[in-house]
Amino acid sequence: MYSLDINFLNDRPDYKPAERKTPASAGGRTSAVDRTPILIGTAVALAANALVGGVWLVFNQRNAQLQTELTALQAQLGEKNDLVAELEKIEAEAKQTNSEADALATVFNEIKPWSALTQELAELMQIAGVKINSIEQTEPEPAKPATSAKGEDAAAAPAQETAKLEITGNANSFTQLNDFILLINQSPFFDGSTTKLLSASLEDNPTELDVPDSSNSNNELPDLQPVVEYTIETNLSQAKASELLPQLKSKGAVGLVNRIQTLQQKGVIQP
Repeated sequence: MYSLDINFLNDRPDYKPAERKTPASAGGRTSAVDRTPILIGTAVALAANALVGGVWLVFNQRNAQLQTELTALQAQLGEKNDLVAELEKIEAEAKQTNSEADALATVFNEIKPWSALTQELAELMQIAGVKINSIEQTEPEPAKPATSAKGEDAAAAPAQETAKLEITGNANSFTQLNDFILLINQSPFFDGSTTKLLSASLEDNPTELDVPDSSNSNNELPDLQPVVEYTIETNLSQAKASELLPQLKSKGAVGLVNRIQTLQQKGVIQP
């Protein structure tokens, strides 16, 4: 049959079996864990995150500020570009105006009016005692700009040729003709280095004598001395009109003189 084995010792107050001690309890009180490194690491991480966030915020604000300044500068640059374009337009117009003024000044400065030339030749003719029958003027061909081997314009352009005059007439003697040529060479209106005598020959005097009717039919016309018919070629002087103001004024070319003086006062032509 079954048997009950009941231990009543555990119910006795004076009997308590020895408690089994665990290794943890055998060493006495358990020591507390040091959390300082964890706290320091956490603080450093939080500070780093805060620093990064602050720097990002500052950079973001600065970037927005710089973007605003860039937009303003671009707007100012657009205005400046418009002003530069306007200034370039004005400068181009000024250059064109100056070019036209220079061209006009050149035209006036190259003019030698025929009134002054004919007055000069009339005075020389009277001094030498010769006659002028005709004057033919030949304009020079337009000068071509000198170019270098590379096709670039040369630094110094050749002197512009002047108009050529061919003067025909007659003189009473070769001495008078020689005097006339010397006077032409000395005139400031002509280029003495180009003056040359193309022809000179003794010819019958073309002067026609008109004798009134007379009852004496024995009156005979006198023989006229032969004359020297000549042809002289010369060129107009290279001197500018601004260099001949006194001579032009003395020959009556007052209008041209006033224009040249006005251009000199405005600085278009150097005096």
